Amino acid sequence: MFVSGTGTGRKFTFPTLNLAAEQELLPVRGVYITRTVFEGDKCSHRSVTNIGVRPTFNGSSLSVETHLLDFQPEAAPKRIAVRFWERLREEKKFSGPEELRAQIAHDIAAANQFFNRLRRFRAVRQPV
Repeated sequence: MFVSGTGTGRKFTFPTLNLAAEQELLPVRGVYITRTVFEGDKCSHRSVTNIGVRPTFNGSSLSVETHLLDFQPEAAPKRIAVRFWERLREEKKFSGPEELRAQIAHDIAAANQFFNRLRRFRAVRQPV
């Protein structure tokens, strides 16, 4: 899915790239393990992406936000590609910012575990 960066999200402990979709079809609302590629780069970055309306903050418009796990750009890129790997959970309204922060930390930990398992699997499958 190719998207345009529209700037960085509020520093809600977990900085995000706020994105505007260039495609009409998006995955169902929820939190996903993703890989993000900046336009012109060959390498991708581990990430977690949320698609939803931010119900904890009474949001009403659909947003796509990506948190990079292993890299923080100095400025928001003009265009990126987000590759969806696995859905972690559906979107949920939390009781407040603290509960949301705890869940985001849990989502990031789950994504890191996923990528660590993937790395170990690939290492085992490498021909000798």
